[in-house]
Amino acid sequence: MTKTGTRTTLAALLATLALAVLPAQAATAALAITAPTGSIGVQLVDVAGSPLALAGATASVYVPTPEGGGFRRATTDSAGRAVIADLPPTPYYDLTVEPPSAGSATYARTRIDSVGVSAGISTAVTAELAKGATVTGKLTGPSGAPLVGTKVTVEGMGYVFPEVDTTTDQTGRYTFIGLASDVYKLFTGDQNFRTSLSWMTRVYAERPGAAPSRVALSTRLIHTAYDIGVGVNPPADGAATVGATVTLTNVATGATSAQRTGGVAGVLQPVKFAVPTGNYTVSVRTVATMSTPSRTWWYTGQLTPMTADARAAVPKYVEFSSAVGLYAKVP
Repeated sequence: MTKTGTRTTLAALLATLALAVLPAQAATAALAITAPTGSIGVQLVDVAGSPLALAGATASVYVPTPEGGGFRRATTDSAGRAVIADLPPTPYYDLTVEPPSAGSATYARTRIDSVGVSAGISTAVTAELAKGATVTGKLTGPSGAPLVGTKVTVEGMGYVFPEVDTTTDQTGRYTFIGLASDVYKLFTGDQNFRTSLSWMTRVYAERPGAAPSRVALSTRLIHTAYDIGVGVNPPADGAATVGATVTLTNVATGATSAQRTGGVAGVLQPVKFAVPTGNYTVSVRTVATMSTPSRTWWYTGQLTPMTADARAAVPKYVEFSSAVGLYAKVP
């Protein structure tokens, strides 16, 4: 056989193999495209069970995969309908419907558990949306001034409503809208989360014949761990400052706040105060011992000396959340 004949025969063989492979590849591609899936058809309804023509709501389910999974979503049309397609069959999809925001009339999100999907079938689901409840409140500092830009978080105890944050406005007010019926925890803290406050409230979304809750919570005083810390350095023997009384006196109002030191003799005795913003004089009244009487010393604006003359006391300016610290050594 000639070289030309050999090449011709080889080319024909390769062409035959290619033709044999192509149908197999096409079959594989067709198999991937036609893998059995189903879908979920969602129709929004109001609390009376009537179709709700609400566009822009997002219906979603989580689809697990070997690669980690992800959400499949669809958005409702002007008739309140949506279809989440190409879903692998399973009886356990949890369907969440997140309504679009609409100011104070925002609907509450809803969740339907264990929605089954079969291959080649669209499972019809009606998702009831109710107008959500509203919760408002106000945060202030210890002086009564509003706390502006403070983060407040709301969390539904039933886990239907996700944890959501907002910030207070220029008047210290916060507002949450579109809340589903549930018991909610609201909480906040200072900028370093040294302390936090939380409070609870129950609300109801719209029900047949009943409007959604509109809850105005009482004003909350939010405070840091302390506004001023006073550390009393003891004299040589140290005994006189254990159990000493440290008093802050507001220069403008005359209001006082007092605490007693604790601890061990011979070391710094710290006390901490939460007080309104203002100018304060600081005094330390030592404890009487067998050898020394009780005496009061006034802070003069320096580490030393303290003075026994109240007229020489120098006020210290304290601002809410500033955590000012000062140290005074008793002579």
